[in-house]
Amino acid sequence: MTRICIVGTGHVGLVYAVAFTLQGHTVVGTDVDAAAIASLRKGKPTFYEPGLSAALAKARRTKRLSFSTEIAAEASAAEVVFLAVGTPSREDGSIDTSYVESAARTVGEGMRAAKGYPVVAVKSTVIPGTTETVVRPALEAASGKAAGEGFGLCMNPEFLREGSAVEDALHPDRVVIGCLDKRSGDALARVYAKLRAKKLRTDLRTAEMVKYATNAFLATKVSFANELADLCDAFGGLDVDRVVEGMGLDARINPRFLKAGLGFGGSCFPKDVRALLAAGRASGYESALLRATLDVNDVQPRRAVALAEAAAGDLRGRRVAILGLSFKGGSDDIRESRAILLARALLEKGAVVVGYDPEASSAFHAVVPDVEIAPDAASALAQADVCIVHNDWPAWRRLKAKDFAGMRRKVVIDGRRILDRKAMQGVELRVLGG
Repeated sequence: MTRICIVGTGHVGLVYAVAFTLQGHTVVGTDVDAAAIASLRKGKPTFYEPGLSAALAKARRTKRLSFSTEIAAEASAAEVVFLAVGTPSREDGSIDTSYVESAARTVGEGMRAAKGYPVVAVKSTVIPGTTETVVRPALEAASGKAAGEGFGLCMNPEFLREGSAVEDALHPDRVVIGCLDKRSGDALARVYAKLRAKKLRTDLRTAEMVKYATNAFLATKVSFANELADLCDAFGGLDVDRVVEGMGLDARINPRFLKAGLGFGGSCFPKDVRALLAAGRASGYESALLRATLDVNDVQPRRAVALAEAAAGDLRGRRVAILGLSFKGGSDDIRESRAILLARALLEKGAVVVGYDPEASSAFHAVVPDVEIAPDAASALAQADVCIVHNDWPAWRRLKAKDFAGMRRKVVIDGRRILDRKAMQGVELRVLGG
């Protein structure tokens, strides 16, 4: 088994630290955030992810998982070091690689004393060329060693879905290994040797592009589905789900991610599409398709506002409840949540907005403080004129007409097409996409 050091204990780093441990490796998760490390040493994750608390507890019981703030020291003793730090967006949409570069320098300092042929694998999402032009120079300068001679270098993109990240890491459906040389790739391949997953070996830049291409394609499918739903509404009497079902009969069309809703959010799709768009622009190519994908996504929350106005009239002074504030059910992540745009659009209309989410309420309130936060769904719905179901928590699927009895006017906008229409008798239900 492999001695692994993971730099970064956020949504990607911590999940992989737990998964690699449960797969038999010895792992240390490192971070500059001392409070996060202190929490993890007590067995408490710093974010919500279904199954993560139990998986972390199980991994800790193996005695092969530890956490540390001493990044350089832990990197020096590792056979494989994964960089799993953030690459946030700049104002122009391009990614900020400063965290990756800083982490690489620290790891490089630790590798000065390292023996053998340690391998550094980038898991952070980075634009093609970053591993070679940012990470490699930082590692070489700090370690005094040459990549391909004194240490190995790989790019190993992650494909975790928030809400099912633990399962995705434990049982991936594919593993992509971009490597500087065969020796580097072989070392990283040993980490995944026991996993029954499709595996692709390629160069560094291709591996970087695979991640962006995947997310951009899925985001485009979502925006296409939303455009399709809007067209179905415009034509009238059409159910977008039935249209998609018919499309899916064509063997060339995979109907997954063709689910109409209020748009995509989270830490990946919006950021990665913007980054790819910005990188293409910097290279002299303007992608009309990616621009349109983002434009549709930004407009989509206002479709719910339009449906609410069509049903309830002027929203000024009306009480509007939003069920679901995280970008998707099963997560406490509000990054790029369409509920933020939705709430702000409602506030612009003069509505009184109240929201509830099983996990993300406090984080959402910090971003949109003018939204009243309810302690539960019933309280959010009490005396509301309109309810908008924003995300897809399983609890929303089980809602029935009686659950909306406390509303002043029972206007319900199903922004995710998840409510049981037969169970909504007595409710004025409006569904995005017919």
